[in-house]
Amino acid sequence: MGLTGRWFAILLVAAAIGAVACAVLFWSRVRGPRAIRLAERVGLIFLCQITAIFVVMVLINNQYGFYASWDDLLGDANTGGKPTPTSTPTPAVPDYRATFASYSQGFERASVRGWDSGTKGDVIVWLPPQYGKKEFAHTRFPVIEVLHGIPGTPHSFLRGMRLGQIMQDEITAGRAEPAILVLPTITPDRVNTGCADVPGKSKVGTWLADDVVKTIERNFRALPAPRGWAVMGISTGGYCAARLALEYPDRFAAGAALAPDNPADGLRNPLWLARNTRPDTQLLVESSLQDPDSPPKFADWITSAVQPPATVTTMRIKNGGHNWKTWGRMFPDAFTWVSGRIEAPRAVPLAPSAAP
Repeated sequence: MGLTGRWFAILLVAAAIGAVACAVLFWSRVRGPRAIRLAERVGLIFLCQITAIFVVMVLINNQYGFYASWDDLLGDANTGGKPTPTSTPTPAVPDYRATFASYSQGFERASVRGWDSGTKGDVIVWLPPQYGKKEFAHTRFPVIEVLHGIPGTPHSFLRGMRLGQIMQDEITAGRAEPAILVLPTITPDRVNTGCADVPGKSKVGTWLADDVVKTIERNFRALPAPRGWAVMGISTGGYCAARLALEYPDRFAAGAALAPDNPADGLRNPLWLARNTRPDTQLLVESSLQDPDSPPKFADWITSAVQPPATVTTMRIKNGGHNWKTWGRMFPDAFTWVSGRIEAPRAVPLAPSAAP
């Protein structure tokens, strides 16, 4: 039974109601010495409290998408509980083919081997409706990597918001070009590095900028990086989007940081990169005036630090905290902004590929 499934929530609610019923039914029926009666009644109270707490925790998790599965909760979401294959030697010619299977809400999912980073993680892909149409059979599409926050996994987007539907609405309204959405894990080794390569921990920067890019280009009709690629994210994923756009301009033409974490945290953080590098990239930082975890001053810091030819655009909404409801309101404008800064779908000759 899935952690976020409706029946699991219903089962917990039923258990909580049952616990209250038991307390009411047996409260006056306990027998034995006073100490025993006291212990039994404390046990009834505890049962009511613990079941109520579980109900509240599950409902909050379902609302905000902190954990998308039991594996996610237990820390095994990206490796199935098995060690990552970091010790396996890289072949002379790495094979970036992957088997993407139907997942949920029109998304496809695969477990992807990162030959350059030496890690492995889940990657979820959404294809625009145009991708499967006959008249687009020889068309390659732009790609937008969308990065989750922490705690969370790529699966969190499917619980926190209907991301594919938001993108489809923007395409239908003519505000965005058809694009492939790619949702990779930002913790392939179950460690938060801020999407950087950290010796002895994990090469997450290489995973996101090299392995994920090469996998998508190998398996789908994707436009080549960097002009056909952008990266965006929420919270920690927003911090990562700013970092990756500034650090890997040869992979991403643009980045959109939605409610990012503090850009001054960590080594070679986005603020340091903005001050000390001059990438040819475009960056969006979107904030809510009511978000204490990602105030508009973060955008101001990056704007004042960035060096030409890089540019920064800021967007601000008046209300909303650090949560899925607020981020869901940010995504439409962010998709429109990103779409205007990467290439539109077009026919382009590339090296032979197995991309369908």
